Amino acid sequence: MSRNSLLALTAGTAGALLLGYCIYYDRKRRSDPNYKKKVHERRQKTNPLPFVCDYRGESTSDDTFELNDHEVVQHYFQNEIKMAEDLFRQAKLDAGLVHLANAIMVCAQPVALLEAMKVALPERIFNLLLTKLPELQLPNPLGETTGVDLALD
Repeated sequence: MSRNSLLALTAGTAGALLLGYCIYYDRKRRSDPNYKKKVHERRQKTNPLPFVCDYRGESTSDDTFELNDHEVVQHYFQNEIKMAEDLFRQAKLDAGLVHLANAIMVCAQPVALLEAMKVALPERIFNLLLTKLPELQLPNPLGETTGVDLALD
């Protein structure tokens, strides 16, 4: 064997061993029963939400929420919707409604979002959401001037 082919064989073997090592330990790490919980906690620590309303509608963060940064607003909106869904699955309606109200607050088209929520959410939860908006001191996007009829008959 020539020196170049021996070097290529050694490099290929080392690469294959490294790849096998990575796959083995990744599988071992993911098989941990608390893996999802640890990942969720780590993500919450590294990427906290810039603005969150608590149950009384007061801001719980001192950071300013930059509404001009589309990516930040989109990320915040998606996180709020996801958190609301998770809380609804856990039967924590009040907390879920607060997160939905936060999502409505930053949405560029709140009326369209409420129309979609009216279709997607059960009527009881949608009615609770409509009553939660004024409690959180958020402007009601379904005001008389919108011209949109969302009667709950």
